[in-house]
Amino acid sequence: MNRSYFLIPLCILITGMPAFGQVTLKECQEKARNNFPLIRQCDLIELSKEYTLSNAGKAYLPQLDVTLIGGFIEGLPSFSPPGSESSSSNFNAISVIQLNQMIWDGGITKARKGIAEASAEIEKADLEVALFALEDRVNNLFFGVLMIDEQLKQLEILKSTLLRSRRRIEIAIENGTAFKSDIDELDVEVIHTDQRSEELSTNRSAYVNVLAAMTGEAIEGDAEFIRPEIEDAFLTVENNRPELVLFQNRENLINAQSQIDKAMLFPKIGILGFGTFIQPGADFGTSKLNNIFIGGISLNWSLGNLYTNSTNKKLSEVNLQKVHVQRETFLFNTNLELTQTQYDLEKHKKLIDQDREIVALKSSIKKAYDVKYENGICTMSELLDRTNEESVARQQLIVHEIRYLMKAYQYLNITGNQ
Repeated sequence: MNRSYFLIPLCILITGMPAFGQVTLKECQEKARNNFPLIRQCDLIELSKEYTLSNAGKAYLPQLDVTLIGGFIEGLPSFSPPGSESSSSNFNAISVIQLNQMIWDGGITKARKGIAEASAEIEKADLEVALFALEDRVNNLFFGVLMIDEQLKQLEILKSTLLRSRRRIEIAIENGTAFKSDIDELDVEVIHTDQRSEELSTNRSAYVNVLAAMTGEAIEGDAEFIRPEIEDAFLTVENNRPELVLFQNRENLINAQSQIDKAMLFPKIGILGFGTFIQPGADFGTSKLNNIFIGGISLNWSLGNLYTNSTNKKLSEVNLQKVHVQRETFLFNTNLELTQTQYDLEKHKKLIDQDREIVALKSSIKKAYDVKYENGICTMSELLDRTNEESVARQQLIVHEIRYLMKAYQYLNITGNQ
């Protein structure tokens, strides 16, 4: 558990938001996820992908170029019948219109769409990684509150036990079978119990305020935190970490980019329309040339990409190997974490079994000292020592139970199955 949360000021106030009285871990995780500012980026990623795909698809739309030239132009031929003057003017306006319709671009458009989709998936995976880290922080806060609540319950039981003993001793004092100093010793223990409860309550407020800020909803001071249950088969789950999806998407992007290099090797085929309009035109005897039209199939093939194709392939392979190394390193570190967590789970399980035996023994010892005190065989100090030892044993059991639960959810978190 991260103790640094205790340092967060208690002045954090969540106002203008609905409060909830019962708190579950799943609810906190969902609300923290929805309240996280980065979650709004998910819709932006989708919009960006749609716009990019739309632009890539427009490569097959007809491309129209229009050029208009006006001025004095020399060199246009002019033929006139014998004995007549040429009507050709030195001032001419020439319009050039070219229409290109792509039929096949070698697969460039398809590759660009693949790049757009792979890039969007990488951004989504990055977002999921950030949200994954957020869930781990929520877990720490939630279990911190849960552990404090259980300790407060035990302190309340201890205080009730002390107050019952106090009332019993008051009667004994009236009967002359006990001393007033016994009451004083009990009062000191009651005060110590109140101090520990106050300290835990202060820490609880810090945890709750931070959790409320993360979920975006106020949490009532007396809200009940429900202890989550864990399935016994959680150790057999598969690794579903979002980082693995991120690595796969990076590979997809590299492969999509290599498709661009491959597509650049092929020729581009289209339909070409070309027209030239000349005003006032050029005289050729009895006829005048005003326009020229050309139509046909265009072929554009750049051979320069053949020179870099081999190098580009090697570069793609190197980039893929980098991603493979990153994945292997991540899995290696994850497996180390899982091994350590499994060890911690086994340790806490054994401690819980031992704690239960200790609680049973301490409870039996405390009852025996109750009888001893009633018979004047032991002092109040000895009885209080046994009472405190029983309370400490019960609190230790609770701590190990909560820590086991935390480790179980930590295991699920490490495997991405929470």
